[in-house]
Amino acid sequence: MWASEAPSRRPGGWARLGRVGRRVVEAVLVAGLAVMAVLVFGNVVLRYAFNSGITLSEELSRLIFVWLVFLGAILAALEHAHIGVDLVVRRLPKAGKKACVALGGILMLIVCLMLAWGGWKQMRVNFDNLMPVAGLPYAVLYAAVFVGGLGLALAVVANLVLALVRPQSDDDLILVRGSEEEARDDAAVRSGSERGR
Repeated sequence: MWASEAPSRRPGGWARLGRVGRRVVEAVLVAGLAVMAVLVFGNVVLRYAFNSGITLSEELSRLIFVWLVFLGAILAALEHAHIGVDLVVRRLPKAGKKACVALGGILMLIVCLMLAWGGWKQMRVNFDNLMPVAGLPYAVLYAAVFVGGLGLALAVVANLVLALVRPQSDDDLILVRGSEEEARDDAAVRSGSERGR
């Protein structure tokens, strides 16, 4: 199941925008992983079979990998897939859960904005420094940190709004997805696809 196929609670236009955004990020992740795999595999084959190689392979693969990490982190944040401990929060009353979500969200937002700010500063510093083989400015590499920080900050804000302003149940105040929820979602998707046959 693609992450974007999970049911959405956002109203009309926002739900569509969220689905489109997730699908774009997923497509970029798939394309980046495919390009990286082809570059690395092709380089290995050329090196061992023909004693040559793709000169751009290592630098470009590293660049793509950094972008994949930050884009994947944004997608994971939207899906509540980052590691989290909900042992205490689950036992709190609704007001306590809301307070924990708000405090955690504010702290995460601060960290994400600091990450984006650091990425921005590194982009500016490294704009004139070029990668030795690709000739691209190192700013392209640090742009992943900047974009990742901003994307994570937006994901945190979206998660906070959905959890605090529009919760449908107390479980919506738990911003950690456990294996039980994933199994339930997978079972729902399977039963829906079996009915459609």
